[in-house]
Order: sequence, then C-alpha cells, then structure tokens
Amino acid sequence: MKTIYLTALLTLLAACAGTPEVPSDVQAVRDYVDVGELEQTDRIRTHGSDKWSPLTDYYALYNSRDGRYLLEFNRICRELTDDTRITPDRRYDHNVMRRGIDTLRGCRIDRMYPLTEAQALEIEALVKTADSGN
Repeated sequence: MKTIYLTALLTLLAACAGTPEVPSDVQAVRDYVDVGELEQTDRIRTHGSDKWSPLTDYYALYNSRDGRYLLEFNRICRELTDDTRITPDRRYDHNVMRRGIDTLRGCRIDRMYPLTEAQALEIEALVKTADSGN
C-alpha cells in the first residue's frame, strides 16, 4: 500500500515540476493579444530615430515614426534589461525589421503586432498592474 502512495506522490510531483509557471506580467500581455485579436505583421519599416522599451522578458514596445508595435520574442530575452552584455541587432536589411529573421539585442523576434497609441498605453498599464500584484 505504501508503494502505491509513494508512486502516486512521485507522479504528482513530476507533473508539477514539468509545468513552468508563466509570470503574471507575461500572461497579462498574452491575454491582451488574445482577447484583442491583434493582427500580426511580418515587417516593420525602421528609421534611425526609432526607439524601443522592454515590457517583460518576452515582450518589448517598439516606437517607429510610422507607429507603435508590440514585439514578442521566441525565448526569454534578458538582454533587454541586462546592459552588461552588449548584443548587436542582426538585420538582413537595415531599413526593415522582419519577424522570424531579425533580432533586437540578440533576441529573435517571433511576432510583431501594430498598435494604436491607446493600445500601447493599455499594455504598459497592464504590465505595471501585474508587476505590482494588483
């Protein structure tokens, strides 16, 4: 009987260990994208005056003179906030940023979503709220 309980306990522990917990700020952005049914774009026209700011380890806001965009990375991108390790952007064409090919601070861009100014502000507020635990 002890063997059955031990086996059940080990199975339960293995199942819990195999499921990574998604941080609340990342989940908030994912939910916003899903609920808002944001359209993806394959490329962004870039300019020398463009800027970006990190949102989470998986997301950044990109500000171009042509508009604002939500960038999603295919992995945790700690390079966004880690200034000790300089990682160059890699672009096939310096005037265009393409999803799946180009990088921001060495992190491959998996998805790009055009945003309105209001959407960008909503996402920033969601991330701040999720970070504070409210």
